[in-house]
Formats: sequence, C-alpha cells, structure tokens
Amino acid sequence: MLLRFSTLIKVVFCVVFLVSMKQVMCLTVRRLFDYVEEGGSDVKVTVMKNKTDPEIQWTFYPASKYIQFRKIKTGLEVYAPENNRSDERKRYQLIGFVAGTDKMVAKLRFTIVDNDRKAKRILEIGGPIKFNVNHKKTPYRTEYMISDFTADIYNDWEFSPMKITFPANQSGSAIMYARPKDDDMVEGTERFVLSLKKISRKLVSHVQSKVVDIIDNDVVGKWSEWLPVSKCQRDIFGDCYMSMSRHCTSAGSRLSVNAHCDGQSFKRGRCSC
Repeated sequence: MLLRFSTLIKVVFCVVFLVSMKQVMCLTVRRLFDYVEEGGSDVKVTVMKNKTDPEIQWTFYPASKYIQFRKIKTGLEVYAPENNRSDERKRYQLIGFVAGTDKMVAKLRFTIVDNDRKAKRILEIGGPIKFNVNHKKTPYRTEYMISDFTADIYNDWEFSPMKITFPANQSGSAIMYARPKDDDMVEGTERFVLSLKKISRKLVSHVQSKVVDIIDNDVVGKWSEWLPVSKCQRDIFGDCYMSMSRHCTSAGSRLSVNAHCDGQSFKRGRCSC
C-alpha cells in the first residue's frame, strides 16, 4: 500500500488492493480545520474518488458520542454535539477503510474544543486573557490568530495584536492578548471559547483554547423617586421652565457599575416667571 501525503489539508491516497483483480484507487481528502468546537459549526471534509472505485467506510477512533460525522454529497461533515460533560480525551482520529476490508486509506486527526471545562471568570471591564505563542521553524509561512466560532467575535473582544506572522524557516515566541469590550447592553454572563489557531498551507490548526465567562457590568436598574420640582427659571432664550429629575441605580449589585432603566431621567415644563 502506497500512501502519499501532499499537505495536511489535501491528502492523496493511492492504494493497490485485491478484489477479483488488481485495481488502483486514488482518493483525495480535503479539510480546512483540524478541530471542531462542541456545539459549534460543522467542519466539512471533501472526499473525491472515481465513481467506479469502492465505497469508503468511515469511523472515529476511539468511537465516541462527543464527536460524530454525517455523510453529505461532497464527503463528510464532522461535528461535536452540545453536551454538559467535559471530554477528557479531546483528540480523535477519523479513519477511512475500503468497505468490506481492513485496508486503511485515510486518517485525519481532529481536536474537540470543549466548552464544559472550568471557565475563567472576568468582568466585562476586566481582562486581558493571555496566550503564549511558541513557534517552531517550518518551511512554510505561518500565522497565529485568536478566535472562536462566534461570527460576531470582534464585536465582543479586542485583540492585541490581531495576528502574528512568522516567515518560512523562522522560529520565535510572542504573547497575544484578548480583552472583552465594554458595551452598554444588558446581556448577563456570557461564555466564550477562545482558541489560539495556527494557519499554515491553508490548514487551520488548533493550538490552545481557554473557556472564559464574561460577567456583565450592565444591569437592569431601578429608578429613584423623582426629586422635587425646581424653581421656575428663565433660560438663555428668555423662556421659563421648571424641571425634575431622577436617577437609575444598581442597588444590590456589587459587581455592576452601569444600570439601565426604561424611561426618562429628566422632565421639564413651561412656567411663568
């Protein structure tokens, strides 16, 4: 059996096997990610072969309920179902066999990014979360970024730097920071799974993940009583007004600093002066 690996993202397998006569099957497997997040987006694995070639039987080793796949027209979709238990293993192999034989023709490694691990809890105005980058020399240009599977991640986090690039044949180390953005929205505590990922030769690889709970510093507040109505006063345009005001408070919440109340905090009306 001859296995020829062209890249990590594109793997070409040429296999000679016996059925009733010698045949040659060439199988091409492509993927963009080598990791999948629990409850996150599916990772597509493109499988290309000749129509006359035998079927491929796929399985995960070891078999697990934490990572699954479904067949689609272009190949497979790998996914990690949402659950409430921490998966201690985290790494699995997706193996393809020629149907009805024990001949292995493909093997891809996948990492599960588990969101049930103990989370680091920080305030919305707190942080930062630190990631250490230790890059070993490779013949290829390599980039490092922090992200998660949330489409609007950049609305919730700011990164410094956004990206680190190492040219081919260069090693090095660096530190990347992720800090939550402070906003004026009452969202409650939110959980994020931040992943340091490496991009090389068009393959996105998992390096490290951290589960973070952001404690919202915005709360639903409560209005104080209206303060007494002011005296009738003339403004700069010669019009006379009285006014009254009240305050939105966050009493009872020691962690929160921004209280939000529906309605007006200030009223005024005309008067005679």
